[in-house]
Amino acid sequence: MEVIDVAWTRLFDPWPGDPWADFGRLRREMDDVFGRLVAAPRLGRGTPFPPVNLYETTDGYVLTAELPGLQPQDVDVSIEGNRVTLRGERKIAVPDDQQTSLHRRERQSGIFRRTLELPQQADPEKAQAVYRNGVLWLHIPKAPEAQPRRIAVQGS
Repeated sequence: MEVIDVAWTRLFDPWPGDPWADFGRLRREMDDVFGRLVAAPRLGRGTPFPPVNLYETTDGYVLTAELPGLQPQDVDVSIEGNRVTLRGERKIAVPDDQQTSLHRRERQSGIFRRTLELPQQADPEKAQAVYRNGVLWLHIPKAPEAQPRRIAVQGS
């Protein structure tokens, strides 16, 4: 029976377990930090613009985006594969003369572009968009191959 000194074995194996586990954890933490920094465009500080809700129905997806102060022709919506992109420019007029003094500016203006990924393929040909009361409603049907199919079972 051979006795092995524990301190001697640690000399050859200084990292018990997986030595790459710490690198994996570091990578995940870095992805989280950078993901939060570039997750969505912002017109200024604060939340992404435009704020959106995306939910799934049995036949497709519904995306709502708050776009106050814009006109329907100021918003460009495109669908490519399972990605939806909203583009536009929000313009807020502020008097620019010597007699006007701006005390607070919380409403930001500028060009925006926001891309969201849908869980499954969509059918862009049948998508419909409606802009009402400052909210864009976009209904995107699922692609036929992504929709569930009922298969009839035949008797023998």
